[in-house]
Amino acid sequence: MNSQHLPLLVDADSVLRAAAERGLSLPPLIWDDTCASTNDDLARLVRENANADTPLAEFTIRGTDFQNSGHGRLGRTWTVPNRRSLTWSILLTPPAGFSHWGWIPLIAGEAVRAAVAEAGVPAVIKWPNDVLTDEGKKLCGILARVEPLAGGAQIVLGMGVNTRLEPADLPRADASSIAIETGRDGSEIDHEALLVSSLSTLIPSFRELTEYGEKDFRTSAVAQRVREHMVTLGTRVRVEKPDGSDIIGIATGLDSGADLIIDDRVSVSAGDVHHLRPATTPDGGAR
Repeated sequence: MNSQHLPLLVDADSVLRAAAERGLSLPPLIWDDTCASTNDDLARLVRENANADTPLAEFTIRGTDFQNSGHGRLGRTWTVPNRRSLTWSILLTPPAGFSHWGWIPLIAGEAVRAAVAEAGVPAVIKWPNDVLTDEGKKLCGILARVEPLAGGAQIVLGMGVNTRLEPADLPRADASSIAIETGRDGSEIDHEALLVSSLSTLIPSFRELTEYGEKDFRTSAVAQRVREHMVTLGTRVRVEKPDGSDIIGIATGLDSGADLIIDDRVSVSAGDVHHLRPATTPDGGAR
């Protein structure tokens, strides 16, 4: 029994069965009631098993009902109240010579967006690592880290989806949750279904990404879906770069490495993006 004497919001065996019904074969899940950081813990397991006879299996998932010391981008902290979010990390193993690192958080964003839409909330992707409601409120943050090992780099990909948060729980005014957006009681939000739905898009997308080799991934069906649902494209943005400088312009596309192209002339690989006006749809209307 976990320390809170409550059933976990995600039952590992149930997820394995549901994933198998969708054609996914997963290693055993690691899930408990409390974890400081699923990314940190999964990365630790990866390092500890790196020299073992049996390394940690690809697609190993480390999840928790309550993450109390999570990480956001650029070293920020991230936490939400207990049992109010779907928080998990997954291990991805790219092949030797893999170079499409920038696409990882974007295909994860598309996977979460599709799962959230399946749960009843129309959503969009914000470059490089957020999922928003159609009105621009944050539903999910994504954080990918690379673990360099002697046998090849491993990717620890973490996601936190606001599921059962109530208005008083929101960490900031521009955030929301599936419960708020659908008007449902938080207990009705099914974490297992949301997780399996995300995996059913993420894992095939990652496999397609790794199979592209040196070809331009922008030509893939996965990249097309990413662009189709990315609200950043077509929007006037201000990008705050890690060195403190700003770039202002229209986000006009993604380059082959998934960097954001501004005004068809400069590519940005990292930074905080602020949307300065509503995005436009292909027919010229406001979004």
